[in-house]
Amino acid sequence: MSRRKGEIPIPKVVRPYDADHPVKKWIADGDGWFDAWVGQMCTPYAMLVKRTGIAQDRLFELSFGDAPTLSEIDALAKVWLVPAEGLIASIADASACQPLFGPSKA
Repeated sequence: MSRRKGEIPIPKVVRPYDADHPVKKWIADGDGWFDAWVGQMCTPYAMLVKRTGIAQDRLFELSFGDAPTLSEIDALAKVWLVPAEGLIASIADASACQPLFGPSKA
């Protein structure tokens, strides 16, 4: 990544997933965990494929509700600058939110 001469890089820090995290609000509004992270962190699928090594078809499967593996969670957590435990907590939050309409998972 290039930057202009004299420009100070913005430090990137890992932010914990807590009650004030914007992704938690997206999930509470009814978004799936994967779509909430992609939308909030502004990460296009092409970037996720490149930085995580996860195939684009697999990203689509995650978007449609497939369960991620631990290695996928670790790879996505590094890209989104969140602890893996926080990503797992967001998945649990999303599965706790039942949609009002659509197929039931009973």
